[in-house]
Amino acid sequence: MDAGTCLDILYRDHDGPPPAPALRAALLGGTGRANAQRQAAALDLHGTLAAQARLAAARRRNSLTAAACRTDAWLARLAATLAHHRSAAVACRDQRNAYSQ
Repeated sequence: MDAGTCLDILYRDHDGPPPAPALRAALLGGTGRANAQRQAAALDLHGTLAAQARLAAARRRNSLTAAACRTDAWLARLAATLAHHRSAAVACRDQRNAYSQ
């Protein structure tokens, strides 16, 4: 079935606006494809945010002395943000690899 037919069926079956997951699945050609795109977008987002946090931490570290780095709250926050987004990107990649096998 093409996307137009899926949308016609979806709008015919619901009185109000169709549920967002069903609409997304109809537009993208199925639930599997919608989930694959969602996972790819999450991986891309976490990768981008990790790269930005790494760059910001490097710039902050470069502007501080070695003694000031130990107590700098902003640098600690950037390091925590970097760790979070790296681990989330690794989890997204592992999840994508598990589905592809």
